[in-house]
Amino acid sequence: MQAPDLIPIIPELILLATACIILLVEPFLKTGVAAADGAGGAADSPAKGDKTPIIAIALAGLIGSLVVSLALVGHDRESFAGTLVLNDWAVFFKVLFALGAGLTILMSSGYLEAHRRHLGEYYALIIFAVIGMDLMAAARDFILFYVALELMAISSYLLAAFFRYRERSNESALKYFLTGSFASAIMLYGISLVYAETGATSYAAAGRVLAQVGGAGVPGGTAGVLLAVFLVGIGLAFKVSAAPFHMWTPDVYQGAPTPVAAFFSVGPKAAAISVIMAAFIVAFPGVVKQWGMFFIILAIITMLAGNLYALVQSNVKRMLAYSSIAHAGYLLTGVGAMGWSGNAYPGRGLLVYLAAYTFMNLGAFGVLAYLKTQMPEKFDYSLKHLAGLGRRSPWAAVLLSLFLLSLTGIPGTAGFIGKFYVFGGVVWADLWWLAVIGVVLSAVSAYYYLRVIVHMFFKEPEEDYAVREPIAGGMAAALAVSAIATLAIGIVPSWLWDAAVSAVGTLFR
Repeated sequence: MQAPDLIPIIPELILLATACIILLVEPFLKTGVAAADGAGGAADSPAKGDKTPIIAIALAGLIGSLVVSLALVGHDRESFAGTLVLNDWAVFFKVLFALGAGLTILMSSGYLEAHRRHLGEYYALIIFAVIGMDLMAAARDFILFYVALELMAISSYLLAAFFRYRERSNESALKYFLTGSFASAIMLYGISLVYAETGATSYAAAGRVLAQVGGAGVPGGTAGVLLAVFLVGIGLAFKVSAAPFHMWTPDVYQGAPTPVAAFFSVGPKAAAISVIMAAFIVAFPGVVKQWGMFFIILAIITMLAGNLYALVQSNVKRMLAYSSIAHAGYLLTGVGAMGWSGNAYPGRGLLVYLAAYTFMNLGAFGVLAYLKTQMPEKFDYSLKHLAGLGRRSPWAAVLLSLFLLSLTGIPGTAGFIGKFYVFGGVVWADLWWLAVIGVVLSAVSAYYYLRVIVHMFFKEPEEDYAVREPIAGGMAAALAVSAIATLAIGIVPSWLWDAAVSAVGTLFR
C-alpha cells in the first residue's frame, strides 16, 4: 500500500475516526442507569446524560465525509491493486449515503429519548453501516464487495435489535440475521463459482476472461457462469428486498425502531443496486441478456407482490415496508433494461430514482417516527390513529401527504421525475411492455397512499390525543430537508440528471 492509495478512502477514514470517537466519548456521558421496569421485568436501561455532543460528532463526521466526497468529483483513479476505485460513480453514492445517514440521525434523537433508549453506539452503528455501503459502491473486486457487505449487514442486524428488551425487536433482528446470513452464503458460493470459471475475483479481470470465452466461439453463458450469475443475483435480491426474497422485510421494518426502518429502506437497497450495476456490467459481459432477463422477471414479481400486499395493510409502517418492496421492483426494471440493452442510458434514470426515493421515503418514515415520539405508548402506526391528524397536527399531515404523493408519482414531486426517467429508460431499451406494467402498478399504489391522506383529513378520530406543534429540533430539520429535496428534484431535476449522467458514464469507461 502506498499513500496515494488512501486518497479514494479519505471519506471512509473520516467516518471510521468519527465512529471510534463516538465510542470513546460515550462512556464519559453516562451519569447513571435507569431503574428496571417492573412491568416488563427488565428495562431498556438507557444511559443518562446529554447526547448532544455525540449527535454533533456524528453529523460533523458525515458532513466532513460529504464535503471531501464532493471535492473528489472529477477524479478517476484505482487503489489497492484495482480493487477499489475513485470516480464520479463512487462519489455519487457516497454523497447519497451520507445524506441518508445524516437525515436518519437527525430524526433519531427525539425518538430514542421517547423510548428511553438513547445510546451513543446507535450513531456509531449507523456510521459503520455507511462505511460498508461506501465501499460496496466503490469496490471493483468481489472479495472487497463481500467484506463491505458484511460490515453493512452486521451493523444493520445490531440496529434492528436496538430495542433488545422488546420481543418484536428481537424477532425482527433474528429474522434479519437468519435471512441475511442465508443470502450471504448463497452469494459467497456464487462468487466462488466466478473464481472457478475465471481464476479472478476482480470485476474487470473476470469480465475479460468471460469476454474472451464468448469471442472464441464458445458460449459465454456456460452452465457455471450462469449459475454464478444466478446465485450472486439471488443474494443481492435479498438485500434489495426483491420478491420472492422479500418475506423478511415487513417484519423487520415493523419491529425495528422507525428511524432504523427508514434507513434500511433506502441505504442497503441503494448499496445493493450499486453493486448489481457495477459488478454485473463489468464482470458478466457475455451474459448480459441472461442476467437482464433475470432482473426483469424479478422486477415484475416484486412490483406485483409489493403493491398487492400493500393494498390490504391497515398498519401504515407495514404498508410502507411493502411499498419499499414495490419500489425495489421499479428500480429493478431499470437494472433489467441496462442488461437487456447493454447500454448506460437506463442506468441514468435509475440513479435519479434512487436519489428521489431516498428523500421521499425517509420523509414518510420520519413523520411516523415523530408521531410515535408524541404518543410512545398509544400510537401503533394504524390508520385509525392517523384519523383527524390534519386538525391535530397540520404540519405533520401536510408533510406526510407530500411524501406519499411523491411515492405515488404525482407530477411536481421527486417520485414523478424518478419514475419518468426509469420507465423512460425502459422504453428506450425497447421494453415498452415492462414500462406499461410498471405504470399500471404504480397507479394501483395510489389507492393505499391516498387512503392514508383520506384518513388524515376526512376521517373523524376514534379517540382523542394531542400532538405537539410545531415540529422542532432535529426532526424538524430532517423533515424540512426531505421536503425541500422532494420538491426540488420534482421541479428542477436537471442538476440531478447531470450528476447521474456523469456517474454512469464513468461506469462504462
